[in-house]
Amino acid sequence: MSVIHLKNHDENIYSITTKPVPLVKTSPRYRSKYADYVRKPNVYSKVCKESHKIMGRPVECLPDPKQFLRKRTGKQPHSRCRPYDEPQLEFTKKEKVYPSRDQIKQFDEELKKKEEYRTTHSFVSANIKKVLELKPKIPEKKVVFDRTGASRPLIREVDPVYIYSKYYGKTPPYLKCYIENQHKEHLIKRDTEGVEQPKCRYITRENREKLLEGLKQNWEELQKQYQGLPILTDTIPKKIRKTKMEEDLKQLEKDIGLVERHPYIYVYDDDSYLSKK
Repeated sequence: MSVIHLKNHDENIYSITTKPVPLVKTSPRYRSKYADYVRKPNVYSKVCKESHKIMGRPVECLPDPKQFLRKRTGKQPHSRCRPYDEPQLEFTKKEKVYPSRDQIKQFDEELKKKEEYRTTHSFVSANIKKVLELKPKIPEKKVVFDRTGASRPLIREVDPVYIYSKYYGKTPPYLKCYIENQHKEHLIKRDTEGVEQPKCRYITRENREKLLEGLKQNWEELQKQYQGLPILTDTIPKKIRKTKMEEDLKQLEKDIGLVERHPYIYVYDDDSYLSKK
């Protein structure tokens, strides 16, 4: 029996036959038509890059928080890049300036004052006082003419502006002066005339007794006439006369009772009584 002693061998069946390499046609690499335009030195692109070196250039100041924006009052947004013909910002290196000893002392004193003010000053009470003293902001007078809320300021010739004046609804000064003059004239007349005469006069006891006697005599005479009337009132004139005499008798009885009940009687003149009415 033969023994084969093989330790190292490089036999490989895959390398016996060689395969041809396949030819693959690849598409050309994509190249943008703006590549040359971007790589060339462009004035507009330079300005845009320089303006954004410091996170953009501030176009305008920040608005005041008290003047908050309202609907349809803001500005339209603009492009991020400013136009190339706008003057550019010039950044220059500043030289370092060191403060003097006097300036350092003054700065330390100001810091101490600020710290003392913060420790002693009550910001809460100061804020409350400030809020109480604040006056409400008066809005601008406007006229809304659209359902979306579009408005315009008041026009003097078109809109009723006079109702917002300070003299609206108040007495004019010339009328006040006229009323004061009339009042002064009335006071002067009253002082010159003196005490006014009473418009009524008092009836004495004698006149009161005479008045009672006259009323009673009238009643007795009218009673005699009433008793002398016929019993039958078959005609209309008789009925009218009888009813009239009855009314006169009742009125005389009322007057007699009124004078007897009131011992003190005041009588007005006819002219003053009519003018009073």
